[in-house]
Amino acid sequence: MKTRCRINPTHSSTPLAIATLPHWRWLICEAGYANVLPPPGLRVANQDSETAHKIPISGSEDTVYGVLYQMDVGDERILDGYEGVDTSAIDAGPGDGVPVSIRPKVQGRGSYNKWFVEADVVKWLDGAEKFRAGLDEGKVPVLVYVDENCVKLSGPKFEYIARMNRAIRESVDLGVPEEWVEEVMRKFIPKE
Repeated sequence: MKTRCRINPTHSSTPLAIATLPHWRWLICEAGYANVLPPPGLRVANQDSETAHKIPISGSEDTVYGVLYQMDVGDERILDGYEGVDTSAIDAGPGDGVPVSIRPKVQGRGSYNKWFVEADVVKWLDGAEKFRAGLDEGKVPVLVYVDENCVKLSGPKFEYIARMNRAIRESVDLGVPEEWVEEVMRKFIPKE
């Protein structure tokens, strides 16, 4: 995170917690990159296709694990660029099936869209005390980058494998269960 977040790298690269998105699914999609698929009640367009319904649940717990980070507004904009967010996409409407509070815009021409959901905190990390003040102990609002269009299982781009292995090592060191990594991520990402 520190290599991408250049506005306030110390702030934006501070891991706060290990958390889960229950009933979401993790995959490498046809673009060759990681993606997450929301639970059935929150799917739009391709996410509700026959192809998407074939994506297996993410491990025996049926959840996606991740590391939560603090985020400076300027660094969020930088990440939006890395993730290919279409900042000029039109506003999502109430008829899209997903609350506008979760999905404020359509994906447009972007590679990913920004979704705002609640994650379940599994473990708070050292230094998260200030962030935790006033929050529900178990739930926290998070930003998730979601590719609404690419939901077909595929293999990773070659250049992506090393980055994902680094991310896996760092995540496991922080507390993401290695069993979950082996059960879910290693189906797509070979060890180096």
